Amino acid sequence: MNRTSTRKWRKPTAILGAAMLTAALALPAAAAPVHTSASYGASTSASSSVEKKLVNVAGFKDASNVKAFYANLQRAVAKGDKAAVAARVHYPLSVYLDTDDDKPAAKTVIKTKAQFLNKYNQIFTEDVRESLAETSFAELFVNQDGASIDDGHIWFTPSKSGMPGISTVNVDD
Repeated sequence: MNRTSTRKWRKPTAILGAAMLTAALALPAAAAPVHTSASYGASTSASSSVEKKLVNVAGFKDASNVKAFYANLQRAVAKGDKAAVAARVHYPLSVYLDTDDDKPAAKTVIKTKAQFLNKYNQIFTEDVRESLAETSFAELFVNQDGASIDDGHIWFTPSKSGMPGISTVNVDD
């Protein structure tokens, strides 16, 4: 290819590129994407930080297992699939019922899936369900005790094999 043919090829490309840029700049603000690269990066960074803590601090085997567990739990609770929620519990489950008194929360231990299903509505109250629905994976609180949502409504801990499960539910009365 000689220089002349190269110039002819580049010139239309440059004009087309300029036309596309002009058209893009003319778009109204409402047509702009909802997520900016900065907000996407921040949520990705928060999610990455949570993933690292899940393995390095809380002792889960694999953060991707916790992420899938959490998404499936949110779906099961949203659908009202009590059996699917019960399958994600590490028994015995500790349930703390906080009363408005100055007394400490009353503890109940749920030993079996059947017992959990029987008390599901007292454990997964509207408050607990809303907290779960409104808390993204990137917003999980993680420490050496496991991971929790929204002021500790639900705690997830690793099993001996490192797999996630619900270990504690704190119910506000």
